[in-house]
Amino acid sequence: MATNQRTNLARTIVKLYYTHWALFWRIMLPVAIVAIAVHVSQILHLTAQLEEQVSGAPSLPNPRVYTVVSSVSTAHGTHSTVGGSSTNLIPNIIKPSQGLQWRLYPFPYFGITNNEGITWEWEPRFWIFYSTALILLLFAYCPLSLAVVHISRHSQGQDSTPLTAREMWRHTGRRALTVFAAFLFFVLIVDVAATLYGLITWLVPSLNRLPMELPFVLIMVTHIYFIVTLSLYNPCLILENNSIVGIFRRSHALVSGARLRFFGIYLLTSWIATIISSVLLGAALLVISIFIPDLVQVREAFFPLKFLILFIGGDIEIVLSQMLGTSVTIAILVVNGLVITFLAPIWAILTTHLYLERSARL
Repeated sequence: MATNQRTNLARTIVKLYYTHWALFWRIMLPVAIVAIAVHVSQILHLTAQLEEQVSGAPSLPNPRVYTVVSSVSTAHGTHSTVGGSSTNLIPNIIKPSQGLQWRLYPFPYFGITNNEGITWEWEPRFWIFYSTALILLLFAYCPLSLAVVHISRHSQGQDSTPLTAREMWRHTGRRALTVFAAFLFFVLIVDVAATLYGLITWLVPSLNRLPMELPFVLIMVTHIYFIVTLSLYNPCLILENNSIVGIFRRSHALVSGARLRFFGIYLLTSWIATIISSVLLGAALLVISIFIPDLVQVREAFFPLKFLILFIGGDIEIVLSQMLGTSVTIAILVVNGLVITFLAPIWAILTTHLYLERSARL
């Protein structure tokens, strides 16, 4: 019975996306453009910061060992890092953060780096969005949820409202402040464990001596709990007349009693989304590497047998021997952003259908 429900839900998501992909993309495009532009600016800024830190590092016997290079990956597109065999010996150099990482499950990790600087990782990633900037795509979830409901009602002859992106955004715009405030609350609530842990360790420094695994597990468990529990806040926001507190209470009420089912659905969907993301970005990197000599290492690393790792949700990361040009970096980041944008409607369709299913029962 449960298998049939999951199969029907998967079939519904694919059919709805395939039939109305143009509408979904018109809805997402304004937010996607802003999110990708901010993401590109963020990475370029972090690169400039890292180059400044490296150039200002203490004089070393062989300073050429330590240079800023590019890392290309099927998980994050590209970012800058410090090249060299013992970068941990330079205490004043801080590698750039990749922003807020949203994951739905503690992931198994296995990595090997060979002499050519090619890192192999097995890392099924269960996330909503990888970086802080691309989390801005959550702003498109309300009009996407609204579109899913209108499509459902329209197909049943219950709603004759034109299905246009402008109408979806016009309706969402009437609650713009609530949408923005709910987004901030969602981020703060989900990350509350990490924030509290940072505050507590600042007040009580001796707690930093605890095994690293303990706070990691606690933080991940709270992340999972709140992401699953509050996962329906967008459809609750746009389809009901609720306060901000009421939105999250309503999501909690709808998920209660089916939390493990929701977690299983999200886990499976995240894994499938990870596979799609890795394969699409990996294929795009291969195509780009044909025209960019600096990416020859990508072609060498992505030979057919190793490329198959992407089909189980894995990640291939290549640390290059030099920095990529700005235009190439931007191109890879734009492709990465478009891949994540492509996956966004899947989550909106999924959560909206789960909302409709649960609200019909409660």
